[in-house]
Amino acid sequence: MKRKKAAWILSVVTALAAFSVSVSADCLYKTEIPDFDVVVDGFEYGGNVLSVKDTAYVSLREFACMADNAVVWWDEDEAAAYVRTDSLTIRAPEDGFHIEANGRMLWCEYGVFTEEDILYIPLSRAAKAFGFDITYVPEDNTTYLTRLRSAVVPGEEFYDEEELYWLSKIIHAEAQGEPFDGKLAVGNVILNRVESEEFPDTVYDVIFDDEHGVQFTPTVNGAIHQKPNEDSVLAAKLCLDDAVLNSQMLYFLNESIAASLWIPQNRTFIMEIGEHRF
Repeated sequence: MKRKKAAWILSVVTALAAFSVSVSADCLYKTEIPDFDVVVDGFEYGGNVLSVKDTAYVSLREFACMADNAVVWWDEDEAAAYVRTDSLTIRAPEDGFHIEANGRMLWCEYGVFTEEDILYIPLSRAAKAFGFDITYVPEDNTTYLTRLRSAVVPGEEFYDEEELYWLSKIIHAEAQGEPFDGKLAVGNVILNRVESEEFPDTVYDVIFDDEHGVQFTPTVNGAIHQKPNEDSVLAAKLCLDDAVLNSQMLYFLNESIAASLWIPQNRTFIMEIGEHRF
């Protein structure tokens, strides 16, 4: 039985059918969402809500103060906002593409940004960090938040050490010179294989699978044993926390150095990032 990855809401307004490469939030059109409501445990959310590519964004300070008696401050040296409650610590770097909540790395596809000196993060990420279940009802154009716990489960409890260890190693070995999206894509391929009935059931077994020949060259040339860099570990954590670029990708290759072109000849092309075709 394959384990089911928790469904991750990339957008609370529409489901994103295809991957788009992350771009600077400064280049994105930000507007208020007409006739859109957010209901929190039965009460209307009074904070400001912006839309970025059909994704709802909220002020981190407003949401934190609504959800809890939170302490919120800005670190000028780090250019990041911090939130602290009795059970939660958040770090949200301005112009980054993730927030850190209790050691969990939560991907923000269209970034974290400031508008008129207010720092905004996706509503779905704010809800997850503060322990809310989130449901969008398109008929009402309303998102409902229901508090399930005081905060997101901490990273030391959520991440499986062996999964994180091997996923970060294969991401580093295969994509250390690739753009960050390329690292996420390699991680997606590994986890998509774990979910697929065609492949083994664990990260380790997927990486070292040789039933139909070697699947990943780093397992035979020794590169798998390199120490992963910080970006590779971050990419692994984001993937394990359901940063999904595409749930169908099962293969990738660099055609310029590939020993075989079986993949492009027999599988459907989905995207190209850096030197890799997926």
